[in-house]
Amino acid sequence: MAIEGAKELAGELAAIKQGKPRPVYLVFGSEPYLVRTASEAIVDALATTSQAEVERVDAAGRSPDVVLQPVATLSLFASAKVIVVRNFAHLLTGTDADRLLGSLDAGIGAGSALVFVAPGTAPGDKIDKRVKGYRGLAKRGAAIELNEQRPETLTVWLREKAGEDKKKLSSDAAALLLDRVGPNMEALRRELDKALLYCLDQQEITALDLENLVGKSREDAIWDVSEAVAKRDPIRAMTLVEDLLATGTYPLVLLTLLVRQARHVLQARLLWEQGGRPAFRDMRSFQARAAKTFESGAFGRGPDDVTTIHPFAGFKRFEAAQNRELDELRRTLVRLRQADLDVKTGAAAGAREVLEELVLDLCAAGRARRTAA
Repeated sequence: MAIEGAKELAGELAAIKQGKPRPVYLVFGSEPYLVRTASEAIVDALATTSQAEVERVDAAGRSPDVVLQPVATLSLFASAKVIVVRNFAHLLTGTDADRLLGSLDAGIGAGSALVFVAPGTAPGDKIDKRVKGYRGLAKRGAAIELNEQRPETLTVWLREKAGEDKKKLSSDAAALLLDRVGPNMEALRRELDKALLYCLDQQEITALDLENLVGKSREDAIWDVSEAVAKRDPIRAMTLVEDLLATGTYPLVLLTLLVRQARHVLQARLLWEQGGRPAFRDMRSFQARAAKTFESGAFGRGPDDVTTIHPFAGFKRFEAAQNRELDELRRTLVRLRQADLDVKTGAAAGAREVLEELVLDLCAAGRARRTAA
């Protein structure tokens, strides 16, 4: 299972090495690691093949003429230039797009090239494929889109990367790494590098090795608290809370995040019901069956909207929502909000005491309802 977009990149790199470069390349997408590594590979190949000088331009607030000026200026040290352009989305619409495309049609010099890079991490990186500037660049050169990859693809990728260093990464270890870190490829690569060093004298990196190496994010740890409460396990829930407090997480911060996660699960349950309770087992089937039943921004966007958080986190919320009843989720959210209000207004005991009482209450309430049933 290959990284989506890798085949197109490989084709362009092969063409450059064969002496058939394009005058313009557009490398963009929502996965910064892939966009960065792909654009660097293209720039390196162009610079090496054409003996070109590389120059980087920030196009924010600039006109096409200013952006293209370096490529029209002869270098004292090279006969060609490769211009790497960032923050250029404004140049793809209106008269700016006409001027940009017109300059490309006029020619930018033999061996020279423009590489537009948009890793999706800044406002200027949002590329609209419907506008004439995008269509014009794609027609005149190559457009390579590199977005977030599916979990199963990332699992294969991690094992392949470990193999390049002559290490075996077990499937359980790859799954654990993905669960702990999430689908961010930059972070995954960083944690894998740590594991390679840690297991330098071993042939295989196991899940146990990664358990010792890769800590959970605060969001993940708080999600564990939510799951323990949902399972009515007060001992585990209180242990997790104490661990978070011991690492410096303030009680109010923990409460705020617990409220947000409860809100996400309630929203997910409402959307799942509204969509006809579509069945799904994993991330892939969730995206194919459930995610298409609702629109992004259904709850106002931002961190409190389950439809606009990271896709993997959204999947986990919907997965949890399938096993929770609406009335229970509403009661839990009301209790969490009251605790949050008590802490902020000072209407009750200290923040830590309010938090601990809340966790015990939620676990006890769930047990009482189950016994009554």
